[in-house]
Amino acid sequence: MKIAITAASGNLGKAIVKQLLKELYNEQVIAIARSPEKVKFPGVEVRRGNYNDRKQFDEALKDIDAVLLVSGMDSPDKRIQQHRNVILAAKDAGVKKIVYTSVIGEASGSSFSPIVASKRQTEEDIKNSGMEWVIGRNGLYIEPDVEYIENFKKVGKIANCAADGKCAYTTRDELAMHTQKCFSKKNTMAKPII
Repeated sequence: MKIAITAASGNLGKAIVKQLLKELYNEQVIAIARSPEKVKFPGVEVRRGNYNDRKQFDEALKDIDAVLLVSGMDSPDKRIQQHRNVILAAKDAGVKKIVYTSVIGEASGSSFSPIVASKRQTEEDIKNSGMEWVIGRNGLYIEPDVEYIENFKKVGKIANCAADGKCAYTTRDELAMHTQKCFSKKNTMAKPII
């Protein structure tokens, strides 16, 4: 079984590849990245895949059994088609299962809502694809807020899309660990336990 991870040069993509390699053989993990030269995992095949280029994904998803679609970072109006490029290429390539990193939150009523709405559309596209699917609605990554801590100190508060409400944080490593479980079938694909 081969599993492809999109956006494998990004922080979340790299964390997911690392986590999968703890359980799978290197040749079972395929890293897909817009900039393949930025992906450095010994023994892992790296394929080129830009969300804006459907033809690249037609090639990148050949002989893939399952794909993890890491949500893109472009503007919400562009993300829907970018994600559709991956979904349609996966379907045409015969991919059996797609896992998507979505987000919790309301699709209206906040400055973050356009992003949530675009992710909900991708969720619907995946559900209607005919493939098996898993959709993870994760919280916000805490790492960017930690990186901006000095700025928050200057302003005197941590401000994000939750405004005065609570924010459901997660780390990229926690998300990678839970995402890896979406593919676990020890009897068919995992490394033997010695």
